[in-house]
Amino acid sequence: MTPQTSNVLPFPKRVSAPPELARPVDRDKQVAALEALGTDDRSDYVVSVIRPVICFARRKGRRLESLPPQLRVWLLDLCAAGDPTSIMVRDWLYGNPRLVAEAGEEA
Repeated sequence: MTPQTSNVLPFPKRVSAPPELARPVDRDKQVAALEALGTDDRSDYVVSVIRPVICFARRKGRRLESLPPQLRVWLLDLCAAGDPTSIMVRDWLYGNPRLVAEAGEEA
């Protein structure tokens, strides 16, 4: 038998999620923190979440599952806080027929 001279490394063992990510999230505290932001800070935060959401939806498909998990959590937190832009984008991702242009309409 010949000695193994391969330079292929074995896959590492599967590591479980860190405890801070495995723990359930308290949405009430996050919504309260969002509501405590000033108008300009809140609008900057909304833009920093919505822009990548739209980019991922265009690139990977228009559905909520195409977003990375943390970005999905931030979008849903904004929706829980009642942000109208986030609610509209969430409905767009779900395929709400009110937001889809008719075949004869120009977008």
